[in-house]
Amino acid sequence: MSRTPICLALHGLGGTPEELRLPLAAIRAAGVTTEAPLLPGHGSTEAAYLTSCYADWRALALERYRALCARGPVLLLGYSLGGLLALEAVRRAVLGGLPEPVGLIVLSTPLSFAVSSREAGLFFRMLPLLARLPLPAGLFPVLRCPPRSAASREDAPWRGFETCLHLRHVLEMERAAQRLRPWLPRCRMPLLFMQLRHDDRCPSANAAQWLEKWGGSACAEVLAARSRHGGHLVPVHVESRDRVAARAADFARSAFGLATLDGHR
Repeated sequence: MSRTPICLALHGLGGTPEELRLPLAAIRAAGVTTEAPLLPGHGSTEAAYLTSCYADWRALALERYRALCARGPVLLLGYSLGGLLALEAVRRAVLGGLPEPVGLIVLSTPLSFAVSSREAGLFFRMLPLLARLPLPAGLFPVLRCPPRSAASREDAPWRGFETCLHLRHVLEMERAAQRLRPWLPRCRMPLLFMQLRHDDRCPSANAAQWLEKWGGSACAEVLAARSRHGGHLVPVHVESRDRVAARAADFARSAFGLATLDGHR
């Protein structure tokens, strides 16, 4: 029985797999089967979203990765939160017991969440300290954020829980990043990292950190855009989405050893 090349794609915090529609379409056109599960609590009610947690999301990512590895070689793709979840699968593979992925595509995933934010600047700056303290999750409230502007919606179409930010979610992601960072030098599969230069959730310095820490071959692209609206939404931003889709497809062809569009390997 032939083993099918598969891409497992993991979406971002508060969003849905729809935000990865364009890169996944390009990867499928390259001859790769794709799967993009909806993370627990997402795409449903706000109450379900706010009660979901990183452990739920990690469990789903690892379960799907394990199942797909039984069907064929797997390429991992993760956007924002999804990049951390993809790293969880890579770490589990490095530890043994599961095949390693043929490659990893990471979109706008910071290695540290201690960045300034219009909604929670002080909280984000204190994240490295808070993540090391055994603080109860109930201490971290839900911030009510203003809806995105019309310009942001036009430049970067996206639907999700945009008006609520649970600080517990962000703290859980920072703790996960702290735990995963030491494993990056042990990751030997190819890496493609992409983000927009004006991303206020993932500062462009993260690209250099990914390149420096990654143990295998790595390529990072920090894309410029005239519009500063929707800077974190690199897979859907009107000025970056085509480039992201094309590079994702090229990376998939290379990772799986598939023929290019002109018939050459």
